[in-house]
Amino acid sequence: MFEIQLILENKFGIFVGRKAKLNEEQYSNLQSMAKNFYENGGFELTLEDDEFVVFPPNVVRESILRIKKNNPDV
Repeated sequence: MFEIQLILENKFGIFVGRKAKLNEEQYSNLQSMAKNFYENGGFELTLEDDEFVVFPPNVVRESILRIKKNNPDV
C-alpha cells in the first residue's frame, strides 16, 4: 500500500488533497488518469480539511497536478 496525496497548483493557489491509501493497481490507475487530467473537463478534490472543491475546465487547463507518494508500507 502507498499513501498518496493529490496537489493541484494554479493561479488561485495550492490545493492539497486529503491523504489516501492505494494499492499498486490503484496507484497505476491514478497515474493513467493523471495523464489525461487536462482533457477531462472539470476536476473535483477533497482537501486535507475535508473541504470539497470543484475546478472548472478553464482552471484545470492552467493547473499542475502533482501526486505525492510516500514509501510503501513494509
